[in-house]
Amino acid sequence: MGDMSSIISGVGTASTWFFGLFKDMIDMIVANNLLLWSVLLAIVCGSVGLGIKVIRKFGLKGRR
Repeated sequence: MGDMSSIISGVGTASTWFFGLFKDMIDMIVANNLLLWSVLLAIVCGSVGLGIKVIRKFGLKGRR
């Protein structure tokens, strides 16, 4: 059980370090509304595109 808690602690430390690298950029995006909406739109469009790609990979096609 001690190994599992040290692994979880290590993952938490690594994620804190990783997101600390991008903290300034994320703060700038959140502070500027024009950047925030464009980044959110890009994330939504990318998610929809990825979803369509996965659905087509399973063999579902359009009506044509």
